[in-house]
Amino acid sequence: MRRTDREVTDIDEIKSILRECHIINSGFRTGDYPYVVPTNYGYEFNDEQLVLYIHGAPVGYKRKLIAADSRMGFAIHDAGKLMMPKDPSKNTPSMAYQSVMGYGDAELIDDLDAKKHALVQILKHEIGDQWETVKITDKALQYVGVIKINVKKMTAKAHSANDAGFVS
Repeated sequence: MRRTDREVTDIDEIKSILRECHIINSGFRTGDYPYVVPTNYGYEFNDEQLVLYIHGAPVGYKRKLIAADSRMGFAIHDAGKLMMPKDPSKNTPSMAYQSVMGYGDAELIDDLDAKKHALVQILKHEIGDQWETVKITDKALQYVGVIKINVKKMTAKAHSANDAGFVS
């Protein structure tokens, strides 16, 4: 990482970024170019190992790509915020942001109990405690595609709007 001053290594800060962000850009391998798809996500840590979950159609291009090669990359980030310099003669505009990026192995989940577990993680992340009001039926589970991402490596980065030299 070039800007090590912006690197986030504290696991609690990384967990905070994951809680606050809501879009994951998943990049899958094709024969020529990466195929990138933005979706919402859920997550959990198993012994400090990050596991991500995304959902979509039970058939389709990304599932075909995963079946052929499960290696993939991801980027999770907030929308960012423009930061204007207090003194334009000493600084240029910049962006406040936070992100977690990495790569891992994607797994197509077909087992209904595993699908339900994954969807609960997505709901917990997206709507918090209200997830318990959502009924996930077996019929719904049969018609949703769930992908589990076992993260092999991740890095996190943040640039605060509170940094010196900028107007917040």
